Amino acid sequence: MKLLFLAHRIPYPPNKGDKIRSFHELRALAERGHEVHLLAFADELQDLAHQVDLAHWCASVRIVRLRPALATLKTAATCWRNRSMSLTYFDSWRMRRLVRRALAEHEFDAVFVYSSAMAQYVPQELTARTVVDLVDIDSEKWRAYALNARAPKARLFQVEAERLRAYEYEIVARFPYTVVTTQREAALLDELDEFTRRARLRVITNGVDLEYFQPQDVVALPDTPRLVFTGAMDYDANISGVRWFLTEVWPLIQASEPRTEFFVVGRNPTREVRAWRHLPGVRVTGAVEDVRPFLHSATAVVVPLRVARGVQNKVLEALAAGKALVATPDAVAGLRVTEQEQLLLGATPAAFADAVLKLLRDGEWRAFLGEQARRWVEREHRWQTPLQKLLELIEAVGTRPQTHNQTNVRALARH
Repeated sequence: MKLLFLAHRIPYPPNKGDKIRSFHELRALAERGHEVHLLAFADELQDLAHQVDLAHWCASVRIVRLRPALATLKTAATCWRNRSMSLTYFDSWRMRRLVRRALAEHEFDAVFVYSSAMAQYVPQELTARTVVDLVDIDSEKWRAYALNARAPKARLFQVEAERLRAYEYEIVARFPYTVVTTQREAALLDELDEFTRRARLRVITNGVDLEYFQPQDVVALPDTPRLVFTGAMDYDANISGVRWFLTEVWPLIQASEPRTEFFVVGRNPTREVRAWRHLPGVRVTGAVEDVRPFLHSATAVVVPLRVARGVQNKVLEALAAGKALVATPDAVAGLRVTEQEQLLLGATPAAFADAVLKLLRDGEWRAFLGEQARRWVEREHRWQTPLQKLLELIEAVGTRPQTHNQTNVRALARH
């Protein structure tokens, strides 16, 4: 089949949450023998160079440079309108022109949309042949931001949550299939009638690269206990989570184990994040070529997220690497894990610190959790299973009989 793939961020390299899922989906489509034509945004200049890499899997690649500062300014200038800020942020005349050109040049059997913001580019004539992967219910993220913000930001975030939720409902009603990562995400769309939920909404979880993230048989741990957090450090949810950890949890750990080090491993650290280097025992690495050495050197991995949606790749990667992990309940709410079998949980600062200290002091307990974690990931989160489900959805809509309107898409695109 000939497919149009629309993504809000270039799906390469697969080194951060949204890119990991979109890359595996794109690669699966290509390896299935489908002809994939990719249109995506890039919000970092260096990402434009990866068009060459993507040509390995795509018949054509067109990337639009998205300048975050200008996009934010445009969004702020139009936030008074009755439209989601997220849609405005990713609204681009260049992207619309490329979509029209692609429709004029190709007769697509199906369209795959990655993230709600890209659904605005699907023409009416192709809605019946489109699958949308929302990944997460992003409106819920804005709702959580509103609860943790002060006025007037809190009101702005709440309005965005309401507008984006309405658009998410519209997507589910408009397209044949809409995908989310967890049953928890699906349950958030609680205003959908039962028939729509059953007929149009699908849950397809994330996988993890089990060959890339593997436990090391022999690991020389550092002389001092080491905690590690991995994640993009220009992302609000990661920043607020680590801020909570450093403010509320870290002092409790240092009071009992003052030699402990905490590594914050992630690209694009903000000014606030860089300033954490001055705190006792805290190391901020910035971008690294490979997170695996940091995972392998960790006595334990921590994921102290307070705002978290869907499936956290950082959790799956740490568990696949066979590491003992402590997380907040929100960080793993989308996973079918059992506390004290695959990981430890801490909802309060005291509980989180106690769980970390238990791991720092008990090597046998760390080893047990690491072994169980790896076995669980192998059983629950191999990429092959969720990708097969997605391929079947896309192939189902792609083989539907064309309507009269769909046969005229190329003619309409020229005008």
